[in-house]
Amino acid sequence: MSPRARTTLWLAPALALGLALQLLTIAIPSPLAAASRVHSADTVYVRDAQGQFDAARFDTLTANALRVLLDDAAAKGLPTGPLINRALEGAARRVGGQRILSVVRAHAAALVEAKAALGEGSTVAELDAGATALRAGIDARSLTVVRATRQNGTAVTALVVLADVVKRGVPTMTAREAVATIARNTRSDDALLGLQSTVAKNSQRGPGMALDALNRYVRGTVTGTLSPSTPETSDRQPVRPPDS
Repeated sequence: MSPRARTTLWLAPALALGLALQLLTIAIPSPLAAASRVHSADTVYVRDAQGQFDAARFDTLTANALRVLLDDAAAKGLPTGPLINRALEGAARRVGGQRILSVVRAHAAALVEAKAALGEGSTVAELDAGATALRAGIDARSLTVVRATRQNGTAVTALVVLADVVKRGVPTMTAREAVATIARNTRSDDALLGLQSTVAKNSQRGPGMALDALNRYVRGTVTGTLSPSTPETSDRQPVRPPDS
């Protein structure tokens, strides 16, 4: 074999190895570059204790618009979990992108108002419940009144029940007084859950029947003639009304 041929045979593996290393470097970036890329796509507004934003669940335009909305909410100090959850609920129901964005925008605006009405120390769950109540047509003053009834505990159940009762046709002021009265007079949320259930059952026969049932329930709870049923489990939760 000629010297030139031997040199060519020796260089071939070296060139192949060099090309492989070059391709590997391109395919697997340095940790610093990878971290920078992850940070740009998965900043704090993408991840939240309440959930994780999954861009693959949406079309590209909707996903990009959602990222902007979540970024803006995080900059305002709002919890992004409730917004992510609303978006994912819409995707699960196969709602169109524009409708999802509309709901998320509305909920973000409601979170701002809920934070002002409920106070800076409110939990994420309270802010979410308050925002839902506002979107159901309940005024901010009602949120403040209901929150004040549970100074030493969570107001989540009271706020969720308030929103649900109003959605079933009970006037806002009447619903607020009923929820506030029960929340002030009972330590447990069982009575509030009983109110929600009572109104839900009777609303099927019309708003008038729901209102009558609500008044009877409140009177019975306050006078002690009505004892709310014991929940089947210790973690019984109120039913959040669906987004409109």
